[in-house]
Amino acid sequence: MRKRRTGFVAPPSRRRQASAVTAMTLVAMLTTMGALPAQAAYLDTDGATRTLAEPAPALRQAAPEQSLTVTAQAPVPVQVDSYTATEIVVPPPVAVAPAAAAAPAAVAGSGSAVRWPFPGVTRISSNYGPRSAPCAGCSTFHDGLDMNPGVGTPIGSIADGVVSSVTNFDDGGLGVHVLVDHVVDGQKITSTYGHMLEGSITVSEGESVVAGQQLGSVGSTGQSTGPHMHLELHLDGVTAVDPYGWLTEHAGPM
Repeated sequence: MRKRRTGFVAPPSRRRQASAVTAMTLVAMLTTMGALPAQAAYLDTDGATRTLAEPAPALRQAAPEQSLTVTAQAPVPVQVDSYTATEIVVPPPVAVAPAAAAAPAAVAGSGSAVRWPFPGVTRISSNYGPRSAPCAGCSTFHDGLDMNPGVGTPIGSIADGVVSSVTNFDDGGLGVHVLVDHVVDGQKITSTYGHMLEGSITVSEGESVVAGQQLGSVGSTGQSTGPHMHLELHLDGVTAVDPYGWLTEHAGPM
């Protein structure tokens, strides 16, 4: 048995030396690669020296450059819709004739040349001629015809004519009354309508009326014993005649 000499260190073996050198080489390479900048050069497969930032030729050819060629061409025609303006002719305003005045109110059966003051049969309370005075101040000779159709009944003109007098108030004699001048068969005759209802007169002096047109309504104004219409007829406006006989002759029986 060999004794180890003290004070002497044996040198490392060759295998250990080789391992140490290899380790140191790897550390140096790693350190160098970490410090290599982005623009560092490298050896390409074709033997040319290139930087890391410069792409290889194969990569440059893979993406061909794009270009846009602009050529001048004729302008493209654009079709525009057309229209025609037509002038609208406004017709001239049409003159409208004013509305005709309302026709005067007429009693049923109007329009004939001569007619009775009331349509149909009407009760007669006093005839023309001598009589007993029916009231104080009433005459004993009745120069008219008293007709009793009822208070408020419309009174119609016996013929076409012109209103010659209108009394709108109660004068104590004939009361509210109207006079109308006519010409029948070439002769002038005046008709008088007495004892009308106050406020019922529908005509005015000088107004033209037609046969049957309403003059007023039956009342009892003036010297009257009850509602009735007192009718007088005067030839040439002077001579009194029997209204019943004259109307029967010119208008026919009531």
